Amino acid sequence: RKERNRRQFLRALNGKVFEGKGSGRLEWAESLVDESNPLTARVRVNRIWSRVFGRGIVGSVDDFGKMGQLPTHPELLDFLARDFVKEGWSTKRMVRKFVLSSAFRMSSVPSEEAARLDPENLYLQRMPLVRMSAESVRDHILASSGELKRDLYGPSLLPYLKDQPFSRAKPNSGHLDGGGRRSIYLASRRNFLSSFLRAFDAPNTTEPMGRRNVTTVPGQSLALLNHPLIHEMSRRWAKRIVSIQASDEERIQQMHRVAFSREATQKEVQWGLKALKQLGGGDEGWVGLCHLMMNRKEFIYVF
Repeated sequence: RKERNRRQFLRALNGKVFEGKGSGRLEWAESLVDESNPLTARVRVNRIWSRVFGRGIVGSVDDFGKMGQLPTHPELLDFLARDFVKEGWSTKRMVRKFVLSSAFRMSSVPSEEAARLDPENLYLQRMPLVRMSAESVRDHILASSGELKRDLYGPSLLPYLKDQPFSRAKPNSGHLDGGGRRSIYLASRRNFLSSFLRAFDAPNTTEPMGRRNVTTVPGQSLALLNHPLIHEMSRRWAKRIVSIQASDEERIQQMHRVAFSREATQKEVQWGLKALKQLGGGDEGWVGLCHLMMNRKEFIYVF
């Protein structure tokens, strides 16, 4: 006679048996965050770290087992895990600590000695270049154009699907700009994901992915050149820039403040004036310049 499997945790860990009369889900959840279980906080902190710094303290964010990689800073990982639990498992507080750290504020340009001793930057002797996630790229485009709505909560919105092939199963398309709402509020349909987000490595919705792929492919440049969202947001951004009662130099400075959170160099100002002239000047010239700004590497990378 076959015996029923007992409700219990993974035998490879502690094999704790759940004696409750329910499904066992509550006991299982409680065991995940129990003080005697050090793994959950470590895994979560490591994933947050990898999102901020481009690589986890444990490089294999999905595998903390024997087949995974060893942590580069084990004591730091232990400290962060304990601090994470102490702070009430708050992701927001942990992200704040990371981005206010001296490590996050370091230059992305390595010294000659650092490049020689640690070419892969495993020990974080410089801030690595990090490509924005697909959602952040889209949100940055909306924010630069002045169209991003920062209100929270509410129902999800249909993504823009008019650029995808016809299918009888294809749902209705949402607005091109998604109503200006952040990408997190775009509905995700397994077979009809946003083509713009997919170009920048947005994962499919069929499997979990602790660490996203980060590719550099022609489709990304083509999306920034040709996608209707880019052209529309360039026009809206240009309209706002032209409305500023200032010189062309000051307008170009304002564009750099919005796009890169810094002042433009004198060389960049001269480049902008030259590009504006070559694009014919006038309103269309500013539209073209806004389009060029969105295609600069600094627009989608965190330096």
